[in-house]
Amino acid sequence: MDDLFERKYTRRVYVLAWLLFVAIAIVFNFTGIAILKSIYGIVSACILGLLLFKAQNKRRIVGAGVFFFLYLFIIDTLSVLFFTIFSGKTIEMVRSNVVLLFVCGLGNQIMLLCFYKPIVALMKKHKFDIITFQQNLFLIILALFEAALLIYIMSFIDKTSSGVMLTMMITGFLGLDTYLIYLFETISQKYELEREIDLKKQQEEMQNSYYHSIETQYDHSRRLIHDIKNHMQTLEEIYSEGSNIEAKQYAKTILESMDTFSGRFKCKNRVLTIIINDKILKCDDQSIRIDTQVEDLNFDFIDPFDMTTIFSNLLDNAIEACSKVSIERREIDLKIYKFNEFITISVRNYYDGKLVWDKDSLVSTKGGKHMGLGLKNVKSAVEKYEGTMQRKSDGEHFEVKILMSPESRTDI
Repeated sequence: MDDLFERKYTRRVYVLAWLLFVAIAIVFNFTGIAILKSIYGIVSACILGLLLFKAQNKRRIVGAGVFFFLYLFIIDTLSVLFFTIFSGKTIEMVRSNVVLLFVCGLGNQIMLLCFYKPIVALMKKHKFDIITFQQNLFLIILALFEAALLIYIMSFIDKTSSGVMLTMMITGFLGLDTYLIYLFETISQKYELEREIDLKKQQEEMQNSYYHSIETQYDHSRRLIHDIKNHMQTLEEIYSEGSNIEAKQYAKTILESMDTFSGRFKCKNRVLTIIINDKILKCDDQSIRIDTQVEDLNFDFIDPFDMTTIFSNLLDNAIEACSKVSIERREIDLKIYKFNEFITISVRNYYDGKLVWDKDSLVSTKGGKHMGLGLKNVKSAVEKYEGTMQRKSDGEHFEVKILMSPESRTDI
């Protein structure tokens, strides 16, 4: 586990955990019930991994724990079986003789050490995190079933046979387990690819929508510029007639029209400018105040599709939540600033209702999981750049905060 994951505590904690693990294992060993020892082995491997180590996805730790148990169980069984095959002894003779068991134990440790490095390399390469919780649970049950079946069969043949039959069964189980893990990973990769394709389609639709919005604004601006000569002549005539108040009101109307089409937000990043101006117009339609405290930072390290995913989903969720509260509480705070070497993005808004969580996903209170899907897409986009996303609520405000470093992009 230490070679696969990052430690949470100091070395002393791990020594104490190992001693506790061994002490409990001895207690289970005294019971003489083999299946109980197997259950303890697989459960303790998973629990200790989750408690003592940290990983980006806990499924990796559970998957590694199951794989680790199968590795120990198979090596332990094979060490006894190989000895019975080469010595001509029966399994019962080996199990009842302390000296023979000691020799098997030495063989067991030698085999564990010989295969340790290849096993760790394989586990590092294997993508346990894309295997679902249900698939991991199935592998745990399968591992326990295989252990129970082998123990049961062993009780019938250990008096009359060497370990040839059991060795063949162990080899078959090992092949089956390896194939199932490979199959689950392939299925999970297929679903992951389908999800990415759907996400790309969603991003393309949003981009096309924004480009269409810009074209519409450009057409309106061109028409306004075309008419500006007429407007100036009218304004001059109003002034010449001495109607200063009416002239000021007419000038104000012209300026407001120009502001509407020119956009109220500007920054270096063209895509971010498009998105925020589009959301500002949506906020105007629903009487939502949006406060944009945005530093003009360089977002070139983020792909335009990911920019769309992050900011569109966050602001759309905030607009949806604000539209359900009273007008005086319709307010969104968007902050983008640099703190040390990190770019911080914060979207904070009022909300009315109960937040419903489904594991890691926020579920809309009006049913379905479309809000949760949006946040999942945001999290997926942020993690491409080794960023983190935090969500918190105080019963009145809901806030999503993102931290990303421009230096830590992960190329996919």
